Order: sequence, then structure tokens, then C-alpha cells
Amino acid sequence: MSKSKLISYFLLTLPFCYCNVQGQSNLIRAEQQKLLFVKDSISYINSINRLGMLYHMKNVDSSLYYGMKAKSIASRANYPKGKADADNVIASVLYIRGMYQKSLQLYTDALAAYQALRDTANVSEATMNIANVYLSLGDTTKGLELFRQVIRTGRRDSIMSLVYANYCMGNSALSDDSVQYYMSKIREIASIYKDHRVLIASKALEFDLLLKEGRRTHALKLLKSTLSEAQQYGLDDQEIFLLGDYTRYYENHPDSALHYAWQCYQLAKKKGYVLDLIPILNNVLSYTALSGNKDQIISVQTLLQAEMIEENEKLKKFVGDYIKYNTLQDDNVILSIVNKNNRVKILFLITICVVGIFLLLFIYRLYQNSRKHQRELEQLNLRILEQNKILQANDEFKSKLFSILAHDFRAPLAYTISIANLMKDNPESTKTEMEQFYGTIERQASGMLESFDTILQWIKQQLSGHQHQAEILVLYDLFRESADIVKQQLDVKKIKLSNQIPKHITATSDKEMLQFVNRNLLSNSIKYSPEGSTIVIGCTQDGNSITISVTDEGPGMDEQTLSKLFTISSPFGSSTQHGAGIALSMCKDFIQKLGGRIWAKNAVTKGAVFSYTIPLKI
Repeated sequence: MSKSKLISYFLLTLPFCYCNVQGQSNLIRAEQQKLLFVKDSISYINSINRLGMLYHMKNVDSSLYYGMKAKSIASRANYPKGKADADNVIASVLYIRGMYQKSLQLYTDALAAYQALRDTANVSEATMNIANVYLSLGDTTKGLELFRQVIRTGRRDSIMSLVYANYCMGNSALSDDSVQYYMSKIREIASIYKDHRVLIASKALEFDLLLKEGRRTHALKLLKSTLSEAQQYGLDDQEIFLLGDYTRYYENHPDSALHYAWQCYQLAKKKGYVLDLIPILNNVLSYTALSGNKDQIISVQTLLQAEMIEENEKLKKFVGDYIKYNTLQDDNVILSIVNKNNRVKILFLITICVVGIFLLLFIYRLYQNSRKHQRELEQLNLRILEQNKILQANDEFKSKLFSILAHDFRAPLAYTISIANLMKDNPESTKTEMEQFYGTIERQASGMLESFDTILQWIKQQLSGHQHQAEILVLYDLFRESADIVKQQLDVKKIKLSNQIPKHITATSDKEMLQFVNRNLLSNSIKYSPEGSTIVIGCTQDGNSITISVTDEGPGMDEQTLSKLFTISSPFGSSTQHGAGIALSMCKDFIQKLGGRIWAKNAVTKGAVFSYTIPLKI
């Protein structure tokens, strides 16, 4: 393998791994590990493309495999850049194998894709790779013109350092001053991007220039420091190349040249750079022949023959894989054309079927219309009847609402007005009397506000229903909260509240609905309880249900009141013992919506007991 060919191979890897100081083997292992955790298809395609390029100097079969796999997935995923990158990987493998025309075709396809994507960095890279192919084909004029095109149009990014390096290596007509100029460009750009590979490549160019100028001492010193730098960063491929430079440096000293040639071979063998083994062994053989040691010559020849046989087998396998790949590509193209034709036929048949279906639907629609008018007449009569029922129900609802408003607000308002008139007619009332008047007005206003809020909730319930919001409730805490709300009423009448519900009993139900019931039952009991009495809140659990009872020490109720207590037609006065008004009717509706029931009875001795049962879980 010639020096220029080896350098071209090296530079083809750089666009996929520049700005990285890891060795190629480390990069491969890191990428394979990363591939295990990639989830989305785009990242997966990018990763296997990168693996393909990393492998192409070590194992062209693996490189071809990853390139073909990436292209297949990218085509299915409709990912143009992934497909172009895969073409770049496959083209690089074909270039290494000497299949220049095929390589040129794929590089050209990749270039067109990058241009369509306006990917300037990859456009420069693809153009550079095409230039390298032309140089390998012997068309120096075309190759150098493409390099100059990239130099003129390329942006100042990391890829330009590679362009300058390849241009220097491929243009033997460059003057020493021109080489120095381009080397300064290479170092300037590579330093910005910390691209140690290209920096080492520029030093290899400088080594060649020093040898050309006869400055061998400086050349050897530079070569030694550059080799140390390559070893420091773990750049195995660079180290192999630099050991080859050592062999060239000592070409007039066969023993030293042979020593470095063997080192070069052993490193390439150890690191798996199989494509370099045969040209390196040829160097080993040429210097071994100068030594005149027949046994050593035979040993190297045997080793070279074994490597050539192995490489020949790999080449056969590669050609076979590539032929299979091309066959699959051709089959895919044919299959795509067949599928396209089939899709056209299917669309035509679907169109005919759709037209037929529309005709059938049109005929069926005419038939349906002929029957629709008859059904509409029947339904119209039914709707009229239903609307009459709704209107009647609305009238009844409005009548009840007016009755409620008249009953619940007329008496309190009249009483409040009479108090106000009394205050107006007695301006000389004492402070104590005025405070009593104010207190009475405040209590009347609070009562009317409470009644108004109750009626609004009832109307909302009747018109739109109530959505359950089930949650786990501690029943003891519910009555404690309700007691806090009615505390003023309890304190005014010095009533004691005994909450005997066990604190561990819970139910899954709607808190707001239950609290509405609890507050009304407590307020009702307070209203009819004598001063200084006790209200007892009890609880029993039976299977999957819980019964809550509120017992007061009031006068109790007669049978007629009990029978109509929870109906909307019951009396709604707030100052009589006849019924508890609309609130109790709402309590009944709420409890029924929660899956329970509510009732009332007189206590054994005196007072009334209001009870309700709800399920443990609605």
C-alpha cells in the first residue's frame, strides 16, 4: 500500500470522528455501548452509520454491513440524511476495495442529497471524497479541480482542515511555500476544533517536507514527538502510519528499517487493521531480503502468503456480500415499481367501489326520505305531547317556587320591617333595646340569606342534577365541621352537642352533599330544641351501610307532619313545628342520589330523631 493511499484511507474516517482524542477501538466500543440504549430511529441510524465509518479501516465487512443496514432503515424511515450518510459509508468501503466507479457513483448520490439538505459541511466532505476517487483513477486534473472548488466555496469549519490536508497530499506539483501555507491553515482550523488527528497528519506532511529539504535531524525529532503524541491520545491508526514513516526514514539502514517495519506490523495485527497487513509485510519482506537471512525470508514469505490467502477469502466474501446487496437493491426497485402499479390498480378499484357505494346510498336515501316524512309526523305528535308535559311540569315547578319564596321570605321580611318601624317610631330607645333590635334584624337577615342559599341549591339540583365527587370521609370530622358552622346557634340556646360517632368509621361518598344534609339536620334540631338541652349524634354500621342519627329533646312531631316531612308540598315555615321546609326535601333527594334513604320519628321519651343510611362506598 502506497503512502498516499494509506493517508486517503485515514482521512476518510475523519468526518465521522473529528474532535475526538479517543483511539478508534475505544470509539467503536463506546458507540456499540451507546447503541444499546438508543430508542428513536433517527439516532439509531446515525449511530450505525458512525459505526460503519469507524470500522472501515479495521473490518470492511462490518463496515459494509452497518452501511447497508443504515441505508435500509433510513429508506424505510424516509430519513434523507441517514441514507446519504450510509451511501458515504458504503462508498468509502468500495473505495478501499478498489471499486472506484461504484464508489464514485455512491459519493455522487450522497453529494446530491447533502446539497438538497443544504448541509454545507457534508457537501464539502463528499466533494473531497469524490476528488480523492478521481486522483486514484489517475484523473489528477479533475481531482485537483474539485479540491480547489471546495477551497473556494467551503465554509470555515472542521472539514476544511481535511480538505487542505488531502489537497497537499494529492498535489505533488505544490511548491514548498504552498505546502507551508496549507499546513498553517490545517493547524489553525484543527487547533480551533482540537482535532488531534489532523494536527498529527499536518506534522506528517511537515516530516515529508523536512526529508525533502534534507533536514533529517529535524525530521527525526519531529517524527519522534509526533509518534509520542499519537500514543498519548491512543490513535492507533496514526501510530501505524508514523511507524511506517520511521521505516521510510531508515530505508538506507535495513536493520533499523526492518525493526520499525516489524513494529508497524505487530501493532496493526494487534489492533485489527487487517487492510494494512499485506503492504506492511511487503515492506518487512523487502528489508528482510536485504539482510540475506534465508530462514527469516521464508518465514516472512509464509506469513505474507497466509495474510494474502486470508485477504483473498475476505475479498471473495466482500464481493459476494456486495453482489447480494446490489441484487436486493435491484429487487427493491422492481418491487417498488410493482407496488406502485398495484397501488394504482387498487385505487382504481376502490374508486369504482366508492362510486357504486354512493349510488346505492343515494337510492337508499331516496327510500329513507319516503318513509322519513311519515315517521316525522308521528314523532311530531309525540314531541307535542312531551312538550305539553314539560310545560305542565315547569308550571308546577314555578308554582312551587313562588309558594316557597312567598312562604319563606314574606314572614321574615314582614317581621324585619316591623322591627325597623318600631325603631323609627321610638328614636329614644335605650342602647340595650337598640342592640336587641339590631340583633333581631341580623338574625332575621341571616336566616333569610340561609334560606335563599338553600333555595338556589335546590333549583340548581332540580334543573341540572348533581355530579358525585366520591372521596374517603371520616364521619366524626364531618359533624365536627358542621358543628363549627352552627356554633353560634348552639351557644345562643346553650345547647350541648354530643358527637358519639366512632372516630375510625369512614365512608366513600360526596362530601358536599353529605355536609348539606348534616348542616340542615343540625340546624333543624337546634331550631326545635329547648335551651340547655342536648343534641346527640349517633352512628351504627351494618354490613356495607352506615346509619347516622340526630336526636334532639324538642317537642316532637304529630303523625301528619311526619308523613309529609320530606315532600315538596310540606309547609316551610321556620317558626313552627310543622315540617322543616324545602331543605328536608333536598336532603331526601341528596341521600337518595348517594344510594341511601332518610326518615324521621319521635323519640321514645321526648324529641325527634332524624336518621339516614348511606352505603360505605358509592
